[in-house]
Amino acid sequence: MDLVRLLNWKVILEILILWIVIYRIFLFLKGTKAVYLLRGIIILVISLLLFQMFGLPVLTRILTYLFAFFLILIVIIFQPELREGLTRLGQRHIFHIELKKEDIEKSLREIVSGVGVLSRKKIGALIAIKREMGLKKFIESGLIVNAELSSELLQNIFYPSAPLHDGGVIVEGTKIVATSCLFPLSDNPGLGRTLGMRHRAAVGLSENTDALVIIVSEENGFISLAINGQLTRNLTPNDLFTILKGQLTKP
Repeated sequence: MDLVRLLNWKVILEILILWIVIYRIFLFLKGTKAVYLLRGIIILVISLLLFQMFGLPVLTRILTYLFAFFLILIVIIFQPELREGLTRLGQRHIFHIELKKEDIEKSLREIVSGVGVLSRKKIGALIAIKREMGLKKFIESGLIVNAELSSELLQNIFYPSAPLHDGGVIVEGTKIVATSCLFPLSDNPGLGRTLGMRHRAAVGLSENTDALVIIVSEENGFISLAINGQLTRNLTPNDLFTILKGQLTKP
C-alpha cells in the first residue's frame, strides 16, 4: 500500500513538473505557428502519463518514440521561435528587485501625467517601462541619464526642439534610465500601413521583451500601449494608468 501511495505521488509530481514546463514553453511560443504543434505534444504527454498509470507498456513505448520524434521536429522546423524564446528566457533577471506598490503607483502617475500633457499638445513620445527582462542593449543604444522620473522631465525630453526627443525613453522603477534609444521595428503585417515608426518600434520591442511600451502620436495625440506584440490604441490617461498598474502589480 505504501508503494502504491509513493507511486501516486511520483506520478502527481511528474504531471506537475511537466505541466509547468509545457506552460512556460506555451507562453514563449504563444502567437506563433509552433503553438499548434505544441498542443499535439501536450496530448501525447497526457496520454503517455495515463498509459504509465494503467500499466500499458506497449502503448507507453510507442508514445515515447513519438514524443521524441515531435521534439526533434520542433527543433528543426521552429528554430526561429525557439531561439527567440530562449533569448527571452536568458534575458530574465534571476534576482529581480520588487518595488513597493506605493513606488509603482507614484512612478505610473508621473508617467501618465507626462503622457497626458504630451497627448494634449500632440507631441510624439515613445516610452518603454522595464519589467523582468533586461534591456541592456537597447539602453546602450541611447544616452544613459539615470535621472529621477518625473512628468516634467518626460515632457522636456520629448519637446520637439529638445536634443533628446528622437528615439525612445526607457524607465526602470523610479528612474529614467536612458533616452534616444533605438527599438527594433516590428515586421508584423497585421499592423497595417497606417502606423508610423514609433508604433512599429513599440510593438517590435514588446515582441522581443516583456517591456510595456507607450506611444503618443504626434499626428492626433492618441495614446497607445504595446504589450507582448499586441497594440491597444486610443487610450485615455485613466485607461493607461489602469492597464499599467494591472500589469506591474500582478501577484
